[in-house]
Amino acid sequence: MRPRAVASAAAPTRRLGLRGPPLAWLIAALACGTAEEKPQKAEANPNMPDRVHAPAPEPRRPSVTTCPEALNEPEQLDRVIGSACKTVTVYPGYRIENGTLTIEAGVTLQFMPGAELAVGFERAAQLLVRGTPEAPVRFTAAGEQAKPGAWKGVALYDHADGSEIHGLVLEFAGTDLRGAIYVQAEDVKIDNSTVRDSQNVAVHVTSKGHLSSFKANRLERVSSPALLLPARSAGSVTADNTFPPDSVIHVLGGMIRERARWDVPKVPFVIGGVIEIEGVDEKHEALLELAPGTVLKFDDDAYFTVGYDYPAALIAEAAGKEPIVLTSATRQTSHAWRGVNLYRSATASFSNVVFEYGGQRSDRGVLYANNEARLTVKGCTFRDNGGGVTLQGANVRLGELRGNTFERSHPAFDVSPQLYGMIAADNKLDAGTTVQVEGGEIGKDAVWHDFGVPIELKRPIAVDGEATLTIRPGAKIRVHDGFALGVGEFGGGTLRIEGTAEQPVEIFGIADRRGTWDAIRLYEKARGNLIEHTTLRNAGGEGAINVAMGVDAIVRDVSCVRCFSPTLTWACGARVTAERVKAGAETPAATLPPFGCDPAG
Repeated sequence: MRPRAVASAAAPTRRLGLRGPPLAWLIAALACGTAEEKPQKAEANPNMPDRVHAPAPEPRRPSVTTCPEALNEPEQLDRVIGSACKTVTVYPGYRIENGTLTIEAGVTLQFMPGAELAVGFERAAQLLVRGTPEAPVRFTAAGEQAKPGAWKGVALYDHADGSEIHGLVLEFAGTDLRGAIYVQAEDVKIDNSTVRDSQNVAVHVTSKGHLSSFKANRLERVSSPALLLPARSAGSVTADNTFPPDSVIHVLGGMIRERARWDVPKVPFVIGGVIEIEGVDEKHEALLELAPGTVLKFDDDAYFTVGYDYPAALIAEAAGKEPIVLTSATRQTSHAWRGVNLYRSATASFSNVVFEYGGQRSDRGVLYANNEARLTVKGCTFRDNGGGVTLQGANVRLGELRGNTFERSHPAFDVSPQLYGMIAADNKLDAGTTVQVEGGEIGKDAVWHDFGVPIELKRPIAVDGEATLTIRPGAKIRVHDGFALGVGEFGGGTLRIEGTAEQPVEIFGIADRRGTWDAIRLYEKARGNLIEHTTLRNAGGEGAINVAMGVDAIVRDVSCVRCFSPTLTWACGARVTAERVKAGAETPAATLPPFGCDPAG
């Protein structure tokens, strides 16, 4: 006959919402607090200071080492079930509060239907399982109930911090709502154990809980996902765990505030929410490192955000190894998930990473950085994204952006004119994309390469601060209405457009009308300018190329088509060398020298 449990044995079930507590009990609990609250220090009476007494210490918990035949009601003690003990039957209503349960190697606990091993539901408690490979501890179903879901499983509640499971074989557990091992506690270790034939996930860690270790475990015939855990616990899952085929690890959204490495190359991580990588303050950097071969699959509303307020780093480096893949968990189409966002305090390095099906926000691309974020991207593949790399503003600290491939990711780059000048020539862009360059200032030397696709300039650009802008052969520059390229207006600057006969540079308006954009303006502080083998179209102003007084410029093999004014004009005192400058269709003249001056300067 089943031993009778005391009435309070159902407390965990009631607290879980399956059966509401009596109103009087709830009011009393809220009013009086719980037994584990720390005693309050007695206040001294100023009239009788010598009669203040310290509170009495809590009584010592009893220690029990005898072998029980059954566990059937709540316990508040330190129980050790030693290796000499036989099989112990666990009934519904058993739990350990204000104590510890230690189970030594070779012990078997068999659980009746509806039973669970509940630890630390209301007061501090620990479960310590100490099996060995030769003599594991076994948690199984009693009698002939050997099927998934035959008993509820292990539940490490809020107050079970520091529990450790080592060398356990757990089978036939779980419910529709929770895994075979359910963790709400902090600093839980599960190592060298086997979970098999569970009704739900093998291990379910809530957003409150935390795994500090999960290594050398074997999961067999469990559901997918095999693990459900918050982001800060994912780094505890090591590569030596064994998972069923086609299994995944589901990672809940949340914060990563310390240093972690995700290294489970054969099992994808499914990212179920926003993961924020963020240090705890300015002095402590959080770090997430992705090992080669790691696959992250993002739900539609999931993405990474790095270093928004405090220092944080995301390192995904797999050069010469199996690539790291960041992809969608739901759809193999562009815009399916958002991407990786790097902010002021972020550092990120990517090599041999595949970014695909991201760029949900077309103004950000699948990889976005702003403010003073540090970023290096080498040898990566951007495939089928709503956008590739977006670098907002000129202050992003770009290390390298080289050797990357962009396929069906439009635009491949959306960057400031300064940062576009730091992108290496060996990036490969397919014909279906473009490059978008914002307006702004170029204050350091910059080289714009031709990637075989149009370079779209959105707003006016100024070259100053003694910087040189070099535009390489073959560049096709498409400019928005009102665009102007100004050089040397305030702090000095140089423009070198280095087209060739075989690969001329082209600058033309988005709208093919006369005068839709302004001009190339070489101001008084511009020096050493060269514009050759260049075709202009749709320019306006007083000249498509306008050279100020005292400025030197070589303009060679340049023409302007459908331009509102002459191709080249200059002021008195300008030192202009003009060779083979032409006026194309609908352009009024090739050159317009200043009135009353020597045309050569």
